[in-house]
Amino acid sequence: MRFKERPEDFKVEEVLSRPLLREGEHRVYRLEKAGVETEEALKEISKLSRVPLKKISYGGRKDKNARTVQFISVPRNLKLKEIERKNLSLKEWGFSDKPVKEYVEGNRFEIFVRGVGEVPKDRAEILREIGVPNYYGEQRFISSREGKVFAQLLKDKEKALLLLFRPASFEGSRERKGKRAFLRGDYEEASKLLRGWRRRVAEFMRRGGELREAFRLIPKGEVEFQMNVLQSLLFNERLKEVVRESGVRALKLKYRMGELLYPTEKIEMPLELPSYRPFSAEYRDVVEKLEIDEETLKPYAHLFHDFKRKTLIKPGDLTIEERDGGVLLRFKLPKGSYATNVLRFLFNAV
Repeated sequence: MRFKERPEDFKVEEVLSRPLLREGEHRVYRLEKAGVETEEALKEISKLSRVPLKKISYGGRKDKNARTVQFISVPRNLKLKEIERKNLSLKEWGFSDKPVKEYVEGNRFEIFVRGVGEVPKDRAEILREIGVPNYYGEQRFISSREGKVFAQLLKDKEKALLLLFRPASFEGSRERKGKRAFLRGDYEEASKLLRGWRRRVAEFMRRGGELREAFRLIPKGEVEFQMNVLQSLLFNERLKEVVRESGVRALKLKYRMGELLYPTEKIEMPLELPSYRPFSAEYRDVVEKLEIDEETLKPYAHLFHDFKRKTLIKPGDLTIEERDGGVLLRFKLPKGSYATNVLRFLFNAV
């Protein structure tokens, strides 16, 4: 099974819960991109338009290795510069009464999966009738290495910091080279190649700083994101336990952070699960299993998000079309749900 060989193989279009207006308090734009991170695109739009990044509202990050359409907005008194390029397009699209992120309902997917002949009929039927557990997908854990996430290593801040300098295959060659230089202690070379806060850390080390002190240079936004990654991991583990405790037959499938369970028959389970917060009673067992030292999380307790997440999802408007060289899937998912979850269940892999 292969997908995302080309951006056109994986298309995502954001779905809003209501039509845009002709007039309103917020100016809404349609952003289409391919091969570009959402944050990277927003930073460029902010710079070109001379509009502070914090003034731009958006519903969520979209996959870099895909052709994606999403909506962003700014207060009516501001205006963004329209862009028309092969891999990045920004056009004014209408108005809304609130920031557009308040109206994002979900995403519509069109995915061409190469190297498969057909979708197993029993899996497709289960998907339509039962759905799949609403696990977080691989994309959520791209900063993990060897099955560990940043927040699991906080007892040793040097190790936690170094985890964020481990190269990843999806990164550009410049960033990979810069991270390798940092890890081998060549801070002068790293400061030339890296960007943003990692460059500041490399420059601090080049001037004779220590790794333990360099930890404080990690931006609050990055630390908050890493705490949310931990919440996602623990949610997956807790939901897996709920499936196991139900006693129904289930498939055991691998993913980046271990294994997940997918029921193959009707299951009774809570409609939602609460998010993890330090010392949550509901998460005690999975915290112990992952050997997380919750005392190290105390200083970051205010960065954990408080939410409830659905336990099961059924793809809406699912169609499956066999084509030469693969299978074309079309479906809709609620906001925050992962298409890779559907693919893993249908094809035993992602």
